[in-house]
This record gives sequence, structure tokens and C-alpha cells, in this order.
Amino acid sequence: MNEVSHIGFSQIQELYEQHVKEIDDALLHSKKAKCSTGMPGEPLPYQLRTDLPITCVVFLCFFLIIYALKNGKKYLHQHLKGFFRHKERAGLFDETSSFDIRYSLTLGSISCISASLFIYDFFSKTEQILYQVIPHYIILCVYILCLLLTIGTKTLLSQFINWIFFDKEKNKTWITAYFDLLSGASLILFPLALLIIYFNLDFNFSKTFVLIVVVCFKILLFYKCIRNFFNHFHGILHLILYFCSLEIIPLLFLWKGLVYINHILILNF
Repeated sequence: MNEVSHIGFSQIQELYEQHVKEIDDALLHSKKAKCSTGMPGEPLPYQLRTDLPITCVVFLCFFLIIYALKNGKKYLHQHLKGFFRHKERAGLFDETSSFDIRYSLTLGSISCISASLFIYDFFSKTEQILYQVIPHYIILCVYILCLLLTIGTKTLLSQFINWIFFDKEKNKTWITAYFDLLSGASLILFPLALLIIYFNLDFNFSKTFVLIVVVCFKILLFYKCIRNFFNHFHGILHLILYFCSLEIIPLLFLWKGLVYINHILILNF
């Protein structure tokens, strides 16, 4: 966004804060006029654990993860254990050759929702005017929808590109490995989200830890991409182009899109 837009949003925020201050001063003055004794109270700071939409989303994730771990524990164990094993062709009786979409989609959705909670927490501390003028459930729903659309679009795009350049077996191995890794990430992201919401985890620490998880996720995907598609040295340039196009650039577009969506919501409301 250009410099003029940043100046415009900063002016909007200053005018809003000035308006709120004038209202508070007027209310304080009227209270003093009615009652000369006592002292004014201070409003409680915003906390995630007191937000009803956050609580509903946490309960939804909790029931989904209980369902996945109860019914698909054997499936998840087999796929996470077989992530680092590589075969050119999947055997007919391989334990990890089956791909159950129920558990992968369930845990993948939990990963997306947990990431949305991190984004919600980040903007609640950096874009406070957004949370003062927009209903919180709208913000949370927008973030969850953006994450799900990004993952879905990236999956379809990678499937299309892999269908053009690679054979069916490698394409299936890649998409299985991607959702296995996304499912494993939910087992880390969801407990971290609970610590942030209910135990007031330090903002800088949580931000650093989430970045570390994202970097580790991309490193494991990079490793799987090498083993599956580009296991020869002459394909290193294709590997860099493939990985940057499908794994790095979508993250940049997602973050930039979320910033624009925040500004649009502020202007519309």
C-alpha cells in the first residue's frame, strides 16, 4: 500500500481515538457532576479467553481433534511414521498407501483454524482500531475463510501443475505427504493456540514460535519435494522455481491480502 494510504489510515485512527477520548471526558464530567465522591473505574483490557467467538472455535477444534485421534489414531501413526520413507512405487499391501480423506481434512482444518487464531491475536495487538469498529466474529470468520481458500487453491494449483509435469504416482505421493504434514502441524499449533488464549503467552515468544513452526513445515516440504520430484542435481533450478511458486509466494499473497482486507473492513464499517 502506498504512503498516502498509510497516512490516511493513521489519520482515521487518530480521529477515532480523539473522538473516543472526547466521549470518555464527557461521560466522566457528567459523572462528576452527579456524584462528587468516589473514583472512576478503569475498563478491563481485551482478552481472547473472554471472547465468545474464540471460545466457540476452540470447542469446535477440540471436538474435531478428539474425533480424529479416537477413530484415526492408527492411520495417523502409520502416515506420520512413513513420512520419511521413500519408494518409487507404492506397494499394494503398504500400510501408508491408503489415503483416508476424513482424518486428513479434519486435522488440516484444525491447522488452518489454529493459524487463523494466531493471525487474530497478532492483529488484535497491532490493529486495535479494527477490533474497536468491527464485530469480532466477522474478523475471525474472514481469517478462517482466507486460510481455507489459500490451502484449497494452492492444493488445486499444485495438482494441476503436477499432472502436467509428473506422473500420477508422484502426484499422489506428494498430496498425501502434504496433508500428512498439515495434519501433524495441527498437533503442535492447537496446543500453542490454547496457551496463547487461556494462559496469556508472551506475544513476542508466541510470534517467534509460530514462525519457527512455519519454517520447519516448509523445510520438511522442501525435503519431500526433493525426494519425490527432483532427486537429481540437474533439477535444482526447477526445484527452486517449483517450491517458490507454490509454497513461498502464496504465503506472501495471503499476508498482503489480509492487510488489505483489514483496511477495507475499517473503511466500510
